[in-house]
Amino acid sequence: MPSALSVLMSRLLSARKAHAADQECERTVDDTQEMCWEHEQSALGMTRTTPDKEFAAGGLATLAVQPTIRVVVLPGRPAAQAVPAEKPDAIIPRALAVPSGGSQPPHGRVRGTSSGYVGFTVADAGQWMSFYAVHWHGGVEAFLGRSGGREWEQRSGDRVRVFYLRKCLNWTLAAFELQRQIVDRYHVAGPFRVILAAADTAGAVLGNLGAGWPEPGQDFDTPVAIEPRVLLMEDLDEWPDQQETERLTLRLGARLDLTFGGSGDRHLDRLGELAGRFNPEW
Repeated sequence: MPSALSVLMSRLLSARKAHAADQECERTVDDTQEMCWEHEQSALGMTRTTPDKEFAAGGLATLAVQPTIRVVVLPGRPAAQAVPAEKPDAIIPRALAVPSGGSQPPHGRVRGTSSGYVGFTVADAGQWMSFYAVHWHGGVEAFLGRSGGREWEQRSGDRVRVFYLRKCLNWTLAAFELQRQIVDRYHVAGPFRVILAAADTAGAVLGNLGAGWPEPGQDFDTPVAIEPRVLLMEDLDEWPDQQETERLTLRLGARLDLTFGGSGDRHLDRLGELAGRFNPEW
């Protein structure tokens, strides 16, 4: 007959094994979710190992112009069909609204794709100048293209790639508001991964700043990005309400500014009645 001590030791060992199994199960769930997201990100060209020339250029972006800023939201189940088959303009409105009361310029066209729905504007040679998309899994994305920046010629004659900071945040706000509506309407399950990517950033600068900040060419000490691309991510247990969505957008704006060597608040007005606040720029 086993002694009391041996019984106690056996119970302790069993408890430790059970605890370890629970931890392993939690890690497996986390790892599975991470693998699902990584698979989707790889298809979009938005991973840390994506070659620079392919960065942010996968998926629907193969139909568009060179990427500048791209914003993507991935839900907890990327293989699910959370959004039903409906008329495209019932899913993506012609002009997306933002909480401040403004709206984005209307898309030239809204249609279905193999991955869901897209609203886009055609540029030269039939390429899409920019687009918004809602995927079957219930995630939303925004591809800024020419709305996200371009090359500027400076007084010295040199050319520099400029990204539009406030316009980027306007697009992001509109995408996140659309995401909130999709989550509410179709009960899209979390968690969510939010991704903001900027392509071809080495030596580039931010423009379209808040009031009072010197724009590129006005300051000889304009900070520049030192990395070839920017990949910012944030994971959320559930999709936030409107107020938290705005805070999420401003957090991404601060991180983007810091990445380009700024102070982390150049998306906010520095002077005027809205000093210290974000003033949308259309």
